[in-house]
Amino acid sequence: MVPNWPVSPGRGGGGRPYPPPLAVGSPAAPGLALGAIRWGRARGILPGMNDAPSPAKRQRRTTASLTALRHLAREAAEAGEPMREIARRLDLPWSTLTKWAREDSFRRKDIAARQAEAARAQDEADHIREQAEVAARRTILREEEEDEEEGAFTPRSQTDEEITLARARVGALLEAGYIPEAEQDMRAARRLTSLQSFAAPVRAATEAATQQMRQAERDATLYRVALQVCACWEEGDTPPDHLPWVVSATFQKRLAITRDVVRGFDPDDEGSDRELTEHMILLAKQGWFRNFHPLLREAITTLTLQGNHALAEKVGGFLKQEQAALPTLIQWCHANGYGYYGEV
Repeated sequence: MVPNWPVSPGRGGGGRPYPPPLAVGSPAAPGLALGAIRWGRARGILPGMNDAPSPAKRQRRTTASLTALRHLAREAAEAGEPMREIARRLDLPWSTLTKWAREDSFRRKDIAARQAEAARAQDEADHIREQAEVAARRTILREEEEDEEEGAFTPRSQTDEEITLARARVGALLEAGYIPEAEQDMRAARRLTSLQSFAAPVRAATEAATQQMRQAERDATLYRVALQVCACWEEGDTPPDHLPWVVSATFQKRLAITRDVVRGFDPDDEGSDRELTEHMILLAKQGWFRNFHPLLREAITTLTLQGNHALAEKVGGFLKQEQAALPTLIQWCHANGYGYYGEV
């Protein structure tokens, strides 16, 4: 049985029945006013309607906030954080983050390309630094050799050498166009120069004393070597304050005749006199000159057999002169607490 409801007009004369609106005081909806069945007005009246959640709304961020987030996203990406994690942590839409990454070039491939370029530039800058240091060290060595030949050699401090090398690096980098790297090395050099300037007053006051101590050390080394060549040195002895003429003359003459004998045995030897002297000093430390006279007599025999009679006669004359001066040398050794350990 069809309810006795009004029929709505339709096309072709047909119709569809619909229920009438609830009237005031209707037992089906007590307390409802006329028309309260509409959704908007009934939402606050029907039970449980207020429990439905409203759709979430994203807060619109300010320009300053977006700029800060964009900067944070770039820093995080360059630090190696995955993009998905950045979007989740900063609460950013994926489309926004990828747009920023594309515009600001902090996509993974952009960062990898920058890192590769930076590594290449760093390698080239390091190579330039190495070449500059090698050239600077050669210049320093040449200047020291020239000063030593002129008798005005003053050892460089480690700080002075490092400042010189830093200036060489800065100049080379600047000429090659590596300005940021040159500025970095310049800051390090300025730090050293600042420290050096700060210590300059005390350094000036103590420089004279330091030079005296260094000179005393060099003299002690020379005197010890002289006594070793003269066969007057024993382990545990203390170098004298000065060398008398007899010790100095014996020292120099023994070195000179030994160089002549070595050259006579091997005329093709390309070693310098300095290198040969350093080798003889090493032999003196091992006690080689304690057996000096017998070795010279053997050398005379060998030179004579080789036909080098002029050098053999020169060595023989040297032996006669040293035998004459030997008593004076032995007398000085005994008077100053040293012994003579060569052939008498």
